[in-house]
Amino acid sequence: MKSKPFGALFGLLALVAILGVAPAFGQTSSEVDIQAGAGSGATAACVTTSNCFSPNPITVAPGTEVEWKNGDTTSHTVTSGKVTDDSAGSLFDSGLIKKGAEFKFTFANAGTFDYFCTVHPWMTGQVIVGAASTTPSTNTTTTTTPTPDNTTAVPEFGPVASIVLAIAVMSMVVFVAKTRGIPKF
Repeated sequence: MKSKPFGALFGLLALVAILGVAPAFGQTSSEVDIQAGAGSGATAACVTTSNCFSPNPITVAPGTEVEWKNGDTTSHTVTSGKVTDDSAGSLFDSGLIKKGAEFKFTFANAGTFDYFCTVHPWMTGQVIVGAASTTPSTNTTTTTTPTPDNTTAVPEFGPVASIVLAIAVMSMVVFVAKTRGIPKF
């Protein structure tokens, strides 16, 4: 009977497609946008709404990489702590992030992490990792990478999953056309 090989092929391709798409639902990265106009002054619109860093606060799971993207026309920093802390910047400090550039940091442990811009101290934000605690993160993967304006992000699971899913759907259509029936597993 020819339906067994086609059914097995369809099942295999569907499984590969699902595994390729699944990481998008358990993403390990999150994005924070530095709003346009945030550096214009302490009376900027985003200051009154506390969203010069947006979203603010951002809640992520332990092990998540947070990426700050500068959408403003001026440079900013992402510095751990509060403006009044003696230890500000001890966990992470991006240095100047130019327009269109980004900064990434991986939060390994649960806790609540405040941060601010040293150039524009009215810009403050918070990252909440898992259950709130005071344990600081020890994993410090950081990079500053300029990116061109108006770029689109590639999904976490990559372009291959959609191709595999399309092949699985086409295989199913071919199977149904040849056997004039839905496969029984």
